Amino acid sequence: MSRKVAWITSINTQEKSWGSEKAWTCPGHIHNKILKMNKGSKTKLKRYRSKNESFYLVSGKLSITYGDEKAEGQSDLEIGILHENQVLSVPSMCPYRIEALEDSVIIETSDSHHAAYEILKY
Repeated sequence: MSRKVAWITSINTQEKSWGSEKAWTCPGHIHNKILKMNKGSKTKLKRYRSKNESFYLVSGKLSITYGDEKAEGQSDLEIGILHENQVLSVPSMCPYRIEALEDSVIIETSDSHHAAYEILKY
């Protein structure tokens, strides 16, 4: 029988074209990030095959482009605004893009660290 134990871990920090990312992993393969997005920057439109994600907006304002798992083109996507203290939940196979309307801080959680994804061209 294995024994559970708490631990202290380091945080991996990376600079990104849209800002910066601090990442760490927790038990149960839960991956966490603190994202700082610069005003006017955006992620690529993408979808993960098996990864589920949630984004909690700590500060700032975001434009979210999103759709369901059957989205096949731009006409299948919606655009919404995420305000402070709101959460964007993205199930696997659902396309999304995040654009920072203001400098923003986001806490991201997901159930996979290295999930396969595709960049969408529509």
